Amino acid sequence: MVVREKMCAEEKVQLLRKGARAAKRSTYMTIMLTGIKAAVGLMSGSIALLADAVHSVSDVFTSLAVWLGMKLSQRRPSERFSYGFYRVETLAFLVVSIVVAFSGIQVFLVSFNRILNPSPVALASATLSVAAVSALVSYLLYRYKSKIGDETNSQALQGEAKHSLVDISSSALVFVGILVHYFGISWAEGIAGLLIGLLTIRLGFGMGRDAILVLLDACLKPELISQMKKIAAEVNGVRGVHEIKVRRSGPFIFAEMHVEVDRTMRMDEADVISRAIEERIRDSIGEVDSVMLHVEPSKKDVQRIAISVEQDKGLDSMVSQHFGKSPYFILIDLHKDSPQSWFVIENPGAGIERKRGIEAAHLLAHHKADVLFAKEVGEGPYHVLRDSSIEILALDNELSIAGLLEAFSRKELRSYPHLQEPQ
Repeated sequence: MVVREKMCAEEKVQLLRKGARAAKRSTYMTIMLTGIKAAVGLMSGSIALLADAVHSVSDVFTSLAVWLGMKLSQRRPSERFSYGFYRVETLAFLVVSIVVAFSGIQVFLVSFNRILNPSPVALASATLSVAAVSALVSYLLYRYKSKIGDETNSQALQGEAKHSLVDISSSALVFVGILVHYFGISWAEGIAGLLIGLLTIRLGFGMGRDAILVLLDACLKPELISQMKKIAAEVNGVRGVHEIKVRRSGPFIFAEMHVEVDRTMRMDEADVISRAIEERIRDSIGEVDSVMLHVEPSKKDVQRIAISVEQDKGLDSMVSQHFGKSPYFILIDLHKDSPQSWFVIENPGAGIERKRGIEAAHLLAHHKADVLFAKEVGEGPYHVLRDSSIEILALDNELSIAGLLEAFSRKELRSYPHLQEPQ
C-alpha cells in the first residue's frame, strides 16, 4: 500500500487563504450593494427592488458562511481530524444553500402579494439605475469568484459564483419589471419578483443537493474514475486496475485504487510503478490531494505451470528433481485449478556442460510459463526466471504431477526460499 501527498500543508493553507480573501471581498461588496438596493427600494416603493435586496441579504450570509468555512478549513490536521478540516467548507456550502432557498421562498411570497395588491413606484430613474448597476456589479463578482473558485477548487466559492449568475438575472428582471411598470402594467413588478424567487429557490435546492452528496462521499464527477483507471492502466508494468474510489473533501479530492502487478515483482519495482501512477494522476487532475494505492499480485484466469519431468508421458510422467538436467518439461494450463490442456517440451540444455539451467530458464520464458515447480535452482537461472515474471515454488517432497497440482490448488507449496550455487 502506497500513499502519496500532492502538495505540502503550507501550500494547501495558501490555497484556502486565497479563497477566503475572495469570499471576504465579495462579502464587503455585497453588503454595500444590498444597502443601496434596500434604501432606494424603500424610498421608491419598488417591490421588485426590495425583493432583490432581500435576495442580496442572503448573498451576505452566504459570503460570510463561505469565508468562515474557508478560514476554519485552514486549520492543521489533528489526531482527531486526521484528514483535516476541509469539509467545514462543504458544511458552509450547505448553510449557503439553505439560506438561498429560504430567501427565495420569502421573495416569492412578497412578490405574489404585490401582484394581488399593486401599488405605484416612484423615483423611476433611481430605481432603474440601481437595477442596472446591480446587474453590472453581480457580473463582475461572478467573474471574480468563478476565477478564484477554479484556481482553489473551492466548491463553496464556485457555488457562490453560480449564485451571482442568479443575481445578474434577478437584477435584469428588476430592471425590466420596473420599466414595464412605468408603462402602465402595474403587475409587471410582481411577476419579476416571482421569477426571481423561483430562480433563487431552484438554485438553493441544487446547491443543497450537491453539498449533501459530498458529505455522503458521493462522487459528483463519475468521469474521474474512468480517467484515473485509464491513466493507471497505461503505466508500464500494470496488469489491472479495479476498485477505484473517489471522494471530495472541501476543495480537494482523495482517491483510492487497487493496482495489479506481476506476482514476482519486487517491492522496489512496485514502488516505481506506484510513483508513476501518482505523478500521472497528479499532472492530469490538479484537484487530487492524495492517492492511496493498494498494490497486489495479478490474477489470471489461466495459469501455465511448468514441471521438470524424466520422460514424455504427459500427466503420467515422473517428476524430475533436477531443474537444469531434466530432459523434459511438461507445461500445463490450469483454469480454476483444473488442467485445461498440456504439452511436453524437450530441454535443449540437458546435454550441455555449462549454463544448462539458464538455457532451461530461457526455454520456459519463451513458452510463457507463469509458475515453475522446482527443488533446486541456481543463481543464474533464478534471476532469468524472476526477470521473466515466472514464479518459483519449492518442491520439498517427491510428488506425482497430480499430487503437485492438488498441493498447488490448496496453496500448500511455498515460494522458493533461497538461491543455490550456480549449476
